[in-house]
Amino acid sequence: EAAIPRSKYEEDVYINNHTTVWGSWWKDHQWGFKCCKQTIRNSYCTGTAGIEAAEAANDLMRANIARKEAAAEDPTPVEEKRPATWGSDVPEDLVLDEKLLADALKKEDQRKREEKDERKRKYNVKWNDEVTQEDMEAYRMKKVHHDDPMSKFMN
Repeated sequence: EAAIPRSKYEEDVYINNHTTVWGSWWKDHQWGFKCCKQTIRNSYCTGTAGIEAAEAANDLMRANIARKEAAAEDPTPVEEKRPATWGSDVPEDLVLDEKLLADALKKEDQRKREEKDERKRKYNVKWNDEVTQEDMEAYRMKKVHHDDPMSKFMN
């Protein structure tokens, strides 16, 4: 005669090289495998090497958190840098002509107005590829800074 199973669930089935069943270990409100202390159900068993690696990773994480907290308690003075017009630091010996800068600011305003109304652009547009330091400074001054809390009120 055929034996009738006592339960509809499989018992003592070891998957993915585990030596214990799922649910044989409990930590931090999570079930896991006792053999490798993993809480991911379909993970492959790493054995004692996996347990040691996980403990080393936790120790390293705690050390990094402690180092970050120590650094936050003792902030180093940050020197203020003027961002350059072309993406790097502004050289200290940079001298801008005030008259040329004012002209460049007027040109930048004119360019922004033309940019808003595409219909007024002529067919034969002449582009000037020569950009001076004053033009770059005017562009940087007029550029919208998204991290500026007052930028939406100034338009």
